[in-house]
Amino acid sequence: MRIQTEHNQICWYAEGAFRDPSPQLFDPAWWQNNRQVVGTSIGRGVTWFVKDESRHLVLRHYYRGGMVGKVVRDRFWFEGVESSRAMAEYTLLARLCELGLPVPRPFGARMVKHGPFYRADILIERIRGAKDMVALLKQGPVATEVWHKIGQTVRQLHDAGVYHADLNSHNLLLDKADKVWVIDFDKGAIRSPGEWQKANLERLLRSFNKESQLHTSFHFVPENWQTLMNGYHTKAS
Repeated sequence: MRIQTEHNQICWYAEGAFRDPSPQLFDPAWWQNNRQVVGTSIGRGVTWFVKDESRHLVLRHYYRGGMVGKVVRDRFWFEGVESSRAMAEYTLLARLCELGLPVPRPFGARMVKHGPFYRADILIERIRGAKDMVALLKQGPVATEVWHKIGQTVRQLHDAGVYHADLNSHNLLLDKADKVWVIDFDKGAIRSPGEWQKANLERLLRSFNKESQLHTSFHFVPENWQTLMNGYHTKAS
């Protein structure tokens, strides 16, 4: 990993990921000026999909949620570089990639100090051609085999002690080869086995049920969840 410090910024880059790494890689305007923005997604803020030579990347700025986020939108209390939001997620993703788990590769992370606070950004791999489960289920039913794979994938993470802080239907992707990917590991961690694994599954089920109520056409039925759980209790080959 390459570490770069410039004024009040600290940037991490995956070794050999960029020929000329600089903080501008975390600036959406730079990508726009170079006509390398290929798409966006709107959530708490704008997530940018960018193309670097032959690679497709996701550039995400960190925002606060809840009531605090309405007052302090994107500043976090500084408690150390490694524990900052972007660096912590970068470190976790790098570890999960080493374990061969289906998560995007991290390419860069940035922390910008502002007195006792900081802002943060991360650059990760974009899973080409993948769609999240909400988008897919709004289009039509998903094959039984896919539900089984989702369960197996969640079990893979749990067996590795991977805690996902927001395991929901938007953070499960399916690529064109029907491989399941898991994204958004902000505030994730490696933990010992415990009740959090059950809570993870309950959160995921609530997410599917919530989306069912939000959309008139959403192809999720109880049998899908049962198949997912069957996959969870079956070791992947």
